[in-house]
Amino acid sequence: MSFSNVGQVWSKDTFVSYLRGKKPPVWATSVTLHHTAAPSLAQRPDGFTAQHIRNIQYFYQKSLGWSRGPHFFIDDDQVWGMTPPTVPGIHAKSFNATSIGIEVLGNYDVESPDSGRGKQCWETAAAATKALLDWLGVSPDWQTIYFHRDDPKTSKTCPGKRVSKDVFIEMVESAVLDPESSLKEGPLVTGIASTDLVGIVDFVSEKLKKPYREVVAGLKRQGKEYYLFDKWVERAYYDKERKTTVAPRSELEQILLSF
Repeated sequence: MSFSNVGQVWSKDTFVSYLRGKKPPVWATSVTLHHTAAPSLAQRPDGFTAQHIRNIQYFYQKSLGWSRGPHFFIDDDQVWGMTPPTVPGIHAKSFNATSIGIEVLGNYDVESPDSGRGKQCWETAAAATKALLDWLGVSPDWQTIYFHRDDPKTSKTCPGKRVSKDVFIEMVESAVLDPESSLKEGPLVTGIASTDLVGIVDFVSEKLKKPYREVVAGLKRQGKEYYLFDKWVERAYYDKERKTTVAPRSELEQILLSF
């Protein structure tokens, strides 16, 4: 249930219609903004797809062991669902119990929120935040709009050093919504079957006819992310039962096309 909104997507305006059909939760009194960092705008040149959101869900469940995640993901012009806003999500330790979490596509420690696609993403985020605050019956201010970096239990810069909270609050206040547009939904998505997961080193070594050691050397881990010869393997994780790092066969085959 906590990932039941994966596969749903709305425009800025139809998001209002979606919220109107739901009863506001008594636990939520604010909205918390994050940036995805990875993927960045450069890594998602066309924004999110339903598969991308499913990939993120998969990472949360398999690598982090989460039973739920942030509520919404924002790209240039759409709002993507993950966890329903009627139940608490997981996105910021101090704010999970009282705040709806939004992830904005981009790495705003380095990418600009003031021009191009970055500006479009934050305009969409401002509209979605306004819709949520209206739904909750509160006004936009420093106590109803939080940035992840406001959390005293973190040292993160999220949602990015280049994002000004004062400027964003002004964007929320001036956002204009048109709730008359029709609802747009993406295809419902499901999890990945375990039979589709393969050991990365064995699979790549066989496909590329490369020595096992060479592939092992080319598989790097940075934090919780894996890179194969410097290419991001989005849904890779270490399988404790199989004692090897695995990823979906289809994703590895796509990566191998570039070799």
